[in-house]
Amino acid sequence: MNKHQQIKVFIADDHPIVLQGVSCVLSNRPEFQVVGTAISGDELARKMLLAKPNVLLLDLNMPGKDFYENINWVKANAPWVKILIYTSYHSTDLVRSLIHGGVAGYLPKTASPSEISNAIQGVFSGEIHVTMVAHAQTDIAPATDHASLTDDFRKRLCLSRREQEILVLISRGLSSQRIGQTLYISKHTVETHRKNILRKLDFNSSTELVKFAVQQRLV
Repeated sequence: MNKHQQIKVFIADDHPIVLQGVSCVLSNRPEFQVVGTAISGDELARKMLLAKPNVLLLDLNMPGKDFYENINWVKANAPWVKILIYTSYHSTDLVRSLIHGGVAGYLPKTASPSEISNAIQGVFSGEIHVTMVAHAQTDIAPATDHASLTDDFRKRLCLSRREQEILVLISRGLSSQRIGQTLYISKHTVETHRKNILRKLDFNSSTELVKFAVQQRLV
């Protein structure tokens, strides 16, 4: 990066203290320019194209669009923007899914100002950046602490992207056979996923799955 070139950063997070704090940290560094902020997926869609950032610092759990919808919207409408996930949720499967889904990096909210700076510079330069958290069990990403998955959003993050797709289709009333036809997988595979979803969410019935999907704005 040219030493005189500023990295334009857009911050999307529904916690004002996070927006203010991170904005302050970055604004005090000459290599960064904060060009906009948003507190919801809808506001992100309205404001980001006008701001024309290089890097998007994106929280996962915000009002409005689902976080995968936010990521896909940015990829479709602003493919030059590097997406750096900034979150308090830690899961190996989650990070793998996000990276495979096209984000450029993952940064926990426990990161120090220097770690935030390094992560933004890294993804801007074309690197895949994953900041490890304490007690991570693999060399790929932070491990899931299932004991800490107490709220519904944390429960949801236990599910793989495929499991979330199947949960949505279950909630729309599709049978296992129809879901298999829709996703080009076998009925047996769908039923295996269904059992895993029930186990991960600690539910016993499809009714509970539908209620959970509605609460999480998946349907």
